[in-house]
Amino acid sequence: MNWPKRHVDEVTTRVVGKMERFDQRDIPHTKAAIGSYGDKVQERWTSESVDPFRRIFYPEKRPRNSPIRSWVGVADGPLNPERVEVENPRRMSELIKEVALFLGAELVGICELDQTFVYTKKGLRIDFHKGRDGQEVKLPHRFAISCGQQMGYKHFRYSPSFIDNAEVGLGYLESGKVAVALAAYIRELGWPAKAHFHMAEEVMHVPIAVQAGLGELARNGSLISREFGPRMRLSTVTTDLPLAPDKPVDLGVQKLCAECDKCAVNCPAQAIPFGAKVVTNGIERWQVDNDKCMVYWTANRAKWNDCGRCIAVCPWNKPPTWWHRAASWVVPRSRLGRKLLLLLDDLMNGVKPKPAQEWLYYKVNTPEKVYELKVVR
Repeated sequence: MNWPKRHVDEVTTRVVGKMERFDQRDIPHTKAAIGSYGDKVQERWTSESVDPFRRIFYPEKRPRNSPIRSWVGVADGPLNPERVEVENPRRMSELIKEVALFLGAELVGICELDQTFVYTKKGLRIDFHKGRDGQEVKLPHRFAISCGQQMGYKHFRYSPSFIDNAEVGLGYLESGKVAVALAAYIRELGWPAKAHFHMAEEVMHVPIAVQAGLGELARNGSLISREFGPRMRLSTVTTDLPLAPDKPVDLGVQKLCAECDKCAVNCPAQAIPFGAKVVTNGIERWQVDNDKCMVYWTANRAKWNDCGRCIAVCPWNKPPTWWHRAASWVVPRSRLGRKLLLLLDDLMNGVKPKPAQEWLYYKVNTPEKVYELKVVR
């Protein structure tokens, strides 16, 4: 399905001051793991999950049972000494996008790599295990290729639970696979390329995806694409392969989010702001309280490992039907149309999420013992 987009010269999230780079040790996942939120949160976040899906998508006690863990070692690699010379960067960009789609990406965009979105210091959980936390990040690549994977609509209706958590884990798995394969392909052309994904990332995926034209930044802090709304996982490949950057897009996300606070209303942690944007780190945006969000993720490890409620209730989170396509055409063009669409979304889908049912042997409101392997009789 072709989804025409309105391309613009500047991203729709206004930059009004100087932006400072981030230390990766300050991201919420790392802060939870090293005890910045207290001993109880640290113990919950680092303990082994009762959910087998969690254990295969995120390395815990048996990392060799987590495929994504094995890809860390191939995020970067040797170059083919026979370099393919690039005379036409635009044609090469078209080729690389086709390769990414062939490898499994569903959205692909290219931008120049802004060093603002490269972390200053290493700080993933694996970096602490390997003793490299705090090491300076040096990533001199010129371009970034942003790849998007949709996550299934059906399973997000159950958030927060192990059901939508499994969908998130699968999104990380698929996006990581695309990134490592695409980076390897570029290195086989003789050009440096590094994959950045859940367990091996030195960049901030969302602002890169915004610059690369995949979508816009939303009230809930997620990227919203026209095709999949916020129901996406991102990965990035940085490279020196000569490419032609894409332009950012205006899908009407800023306008709709200004009139919609459904994610804020439904956020269990009340981490998503109501009202107008504020300026943080030189950017005019809705500032999510990531600390509140992270602490809630660990609040009940017998029922969930993380939360995607803001994704589940977002009016952009719809299957790619013809009426979703029509609605996304209306959003940037008419305030009356936006009001009508929000009203229809409330009438059809409810102001709050509908009660979930079950999937496999998972139920949202069941005790921890249900997730023991002995349930399969």
